[in-house]
Amino acid sequence: MIQRVRPLFGTFISIEAEADSAARALAAIDGAFAAIEKVGALLHPASGTDLGRLRAALIGEPVEVEPWTYEILSICRQLEVDSGGVFDPCLPERPGRMRDIELGGSAQIRKRADAALDLGGIAKGFAVDRAIEALRGLGCGSGLVNAGGDVRRFGPTRREVLLRLPSGRMLSHALADEAVAISEPKSERSPPEHRGFYRGDTREAVVGRWVAVTAPTATLADGLSKCAMLCAPEVAAALLVRHGARALFDGPPR
Repeated sequence: MIQRVRPLFGTFISIEAEADSAARALAAIDGAFAAIEKVGALLHPASGTDLGRLRAALIGEPVEVEPWTYEILSICRQLEVDSGGVFDPCLPERPGRMRDIELGGSAQIRKRADAALDLGGIAKGFAVDRAIEALRGLGCGSGLVNAGGDVRRFGPTRREVLLRLPSGRMLSHALADEAVAISEPKSERSPPEHRGFYRGDTREAVVGRWVAVTAPTATLADGLSKCAMLCAPEVAAALLVRHGARALFDGPPR
């Protein structure tokens, strides 16, 4: 197993890969980092090219976006519907909500109201999935991507990961061919672009609580960890079941 670490997405990202040769594993790791960098170039809240073009577009003007952007917006739309509007990546200072982002065919989108998207609540998980996809596509038999609280692995055996609780205690979890994501209240450890949490339906600022969610993909684990943090318990429980996910630990508000 070969490992490399780089600073990206406001954190350190660790990628491990195992292949039939060290050269193949290293090439796959480079491809995985390139995929993560592409996601950042498209979706960064301040400098992302696709989000910037949508933000600058006129109401009703069609905007062609990359397939990855269309894919993550489709997932956001589904989570927004499933959570009753609680999960919404549109910033509260503009009137448009996720339901005002029209997803047409052929990766074309348009906004029906003035909206500004911030995919910080799910983009890191999406980047992890694209990295895993790259590792698999470049011939790795197993691998792991750890992006500061968003972890996904694949391979024939389970892998123990340690999750740091707010108390400082470590929670051990045996990660199979799946992902885990952690969400917690904003703190001094948060990236500078992290604005804090709010409910999409009411735009109310929420302190939140520590929560970890396992799911089939890191995108779902990342997004569902926000839903588990923000939704009423019965809504969160139904969401997790619907998407084949589960909460590992749910800490009290602080």
